[in-house]
Amino acid sequence: MLQDLLLLFIVIAGGAYGLYLMRGVDHFIKKNREEEAAVHSDKRRECAVIFSDSGAPELEEWFSDAGFRVVSVSGIYLPEECRDARYLVALGSSDVDNLSVCNLMKQVNPKAEIYSLCNDRSVKKLYRKAGASVAYNREELMQRMELIILGHEVGAA
Repeated sequence: MLQDLLLLFIVIAGGAYGLYLMRGVDHFIKKNREEEAAVHSDKRRECAVIFSDSGAPELEEWFSDAGFRVVSVSGIYLPEECRDARYLVALGSSDVDNLSVCNLMKQVNPKAEIYSLCNDRSVKKLYRKAGASVAYNREELMQRMELIILGHEVGAA
């Protein structure tokens, strides 16, 4: 009889300990899911600004697929929602407009990565002062941005 009670006590204690361990595992899994959701939502909150006269639907799609919030701008201004942008891509046909947007972004958000289309090679120095990575034709810039968005920053440099 005493052995049966002792065995029953051991089984109940083992079951309680197992439930305690499972609760810890569930808590661990829940915490990791919340952290992953927070990381994903932080990335989702990151913004990419695309300045273009004619639009760049392909580039917008790439950024959206990578989890960025895309803001298209056609004038020389930055909406309030772009103040924390991670990328600026200037694809305008005018160097004056591209440089203006690049300089504005550099002042508003110095941490942003700036990429621009340089239509006249003689103003490349001004783009460098604005902190922009320069491409001389639209296709080259689009290829570089595709590599960056896909996570191949070294290949893009």
